Amino acid sequence: MFGIGRRRAGQPWDPERPLVQWSRRAAWTIRDSFNGTLILGQTGSGKTSGSGRTIAEAMLRAGYGALILTAKPGERTLWENYCRNTGRSADLLVFGPEEPWRFNFLDFEMRRGGPGAGLIENIAQFLQLLPEMVKHERDEGGGHPDDPYWETTKVQLSRNLVDLLGMAGQEVSVPNLYKLLVSAPLSLQEANSQQWQQYSFLYQCLVEADQKVMDSDKREDLKVVRDFFLEEYAGLSDKTRSIIKSTFTSSIDVLNRGILRKLFCGGTNVTPQAIEAGKIILVDFPIKEFGSIGGFANGLWKYAFQKSIERRNTQERPRPVFLWADEAQFFVTNHDMDFHSTCRSSAVATVLLSQNLSNFYAVLGGDKTGEAQVDSIFGNCGLKIFHANGDPKTNHWASELIGKTRQFLVHANQSYQPSDMFGDLLGLSQTAQTSSGVNEVLEYEVQPSAFTRLRNGGPRNRFEVDAIVFTTDGVFPDNGRTWRLATFKQR
Repeated sequence: MFGIGRRRAGQPWDPERPLVQWSRRAAWTIRDSFNGTLILGQTGSGKTSGSGRTIAEAMLRAGYGALILTAKPGERTLWENYCRNTGRSADLLVFGPEEPWRFNFLDFEMRRGGPGAGLIENIAQFLQLLPEMVKHERDEGGGHPDDPYWETTKVQLSRNLVDLLGMAGQEVSVPNLYKLLVSAPLSLQEANSQQWQQYSFLYQCLVEADQKVMDSDKREDLKVVRDFFLEEYAGLSDKTRSIIKSTFTSSIDVLNRGILRKLFCGGTNVTPQAIEAGKIILVDFPIKEFGSIGGFANGLWKYAFQKSIERRNTQERPRPVFLWADEAQFFVTNHDMDFHSTCRSSAVATVLLSQNLSNFYAVLGGDKTGEAQVDSIFGNCGLKIFHANGDPKTNHWASELIGKTRQFLVHANQSYQPSDMFGDLLGLSQTAQTSSGVNEVLEYEVQPSAFTRLRNGGPRNRFEVDAIVFTTDGVFPDNGRTWRLATFKQR
């Protein structure tokens, strides 16, 4: 149904190349894709098999690299079919429990190229965000931070642990961070004891760092690290130190065991930079199957990809890429607001699919802060596709988004005088009184009820799925409006 544009000679990723042809005169282009896409529709509305499939296969045909996050077990098979249909099977890399791929996310950040590589503060921030990656598993909402003291000390601890591993020439990984922390001195007396020094991994790293670090500035950093562990940390009260320690270890515990340790805490043979080269990385840890483990796996890849892709030079590496999240409410974090507001300049297309607005409010919090984050993310999606939906809040939001116009309502009225018994006896009929008029009103262009009547595909609808498509990238030239009705083929 929707045509695919041709490449211009010498311009494989021409920003004006059409990806989806809404009509003869209206198209969604590569440039448009970088403005973000939001697809909403109730379960069974055809959002994945209709507009989702159309957009996914269009970007695959155009040669995009991609990161695919998964919430449901069947998504791997779905994307294997998409890649087969578009000739991209050779580019698909499945990152999963039974696959050979490994990604040490901390070591990648430490050793990557660029002037910001190895900055301890960036790696410490990565560690701070780990709990966010499984936010959907918790009952708490956004907007209620922990006590600032404990958050500050956790960052301080992370910074010193990472810095020490780097200066000692040790691999920066979750197991090594844990090993360092549990071998830290528990008192000033222990810090000075030969027995502790003989068996402590932390002390061994201090010795190795002292032998390897020659730069005067780095030696000053080493002194800060040494003083932190041997004096400040060792001198804390048992209760305070215990809270700091448990706060940190609880946030990394899931990565220090089992399959996540195997895939994310050893060597590395694939990184987000492969996506820039055209690979399609599918994180085969569906949350519905793996729970919080799946949340961590998808969240780690998502955040690492976001940070990596925002650093790239699009003049040297211009290939467009996309981030795909069906059941997107499972993957949103507080960081997404910043990413969605700036990723356009990095030639990144984001596609978010979900049932309704409330899914996102429930994850990021129902208070003003959470709502503002959701509104910011959605506001940075230039294309919004609304499929059949029975959620009143989402439907009213969509109608408000499309807006109101001046409309004319025609009304007519006819009435009779009250019955007169003597007039009836004499055969005198009552004259009817009529009136009519036209009122000018502001009314929704698309009523909320319209979203409940869209076709959802399947045999009874000849496998055709309806949607109302809204864009902030101007108007559709064939109707002069910011929205239009579109039909997608499921087959």
